[in-house]
Amino acid sequence: MLNTEILTDLKAFNWQGIVEYGNSLEDFNDAQWRFLKGLIAELTVETHSNNNLKYVGEDHRDYVWPKHNIDVELKSQLSDNMYKKDGSLRKNYEVKLSNTNGTNKNKTLPESHVADCVIVVRNDGAFVLDKKTVLKHAKVQGDGVVVKVPKAAITEVSGRILCENTYNNNLKQLIMDAIRNDIPGL
Repeated sequence: MLNTEILTDLKAFNWQGIVEYGNSLEDFNDAQWRFLKGLIAELTVETHSNNNLKYVGEDHRDYVWPKHNIDVELKSQLSDNMYKKDGSLRKNYEVKLSNTNGTNKNKTLPESHVADCVIVVRNDGAFVLDKKTVLKHAKVQGDGVVVKVPKAAITEVSGRILCENTYNNNLKQLIMDAIRNDIPGL
């Protein structure tokens, strides 16, 4: 269970900005770019965390949170809704924790593979799961681990977000230009 102080700090993140910017990353939905969309989401959450989270980008841990001495992982699901059209929470949520590309030998999820706090950001809000909840609901499925939880098992941290701003970005072009500029000529 995450304590009240952690939840208060999580709720103070700029979720409006995180979700709005995340919804402006459609260019990164192509298969060759999708991996980068996750990194952009991770850095966006760090930026809007009120200087709480420090990005580390490690397996099973995207951030450290020095103030609370915990590890945090982000699962960005910006192509999926947290709320139904009427504004109520969906009945269940599914979060893919990992894909081992065929190397998974575990029958159960090792505790060391779960951060203290897992933040899930979707296109209309964010929720968190604590380590105990993840371990309770985790199922090893082939190459990965999936956590299926009922709405009663999540903790909302953002409330429903209706996007008011759309951001035009040229990140994809900037990245391609940076790569081209870095490639040594013959």
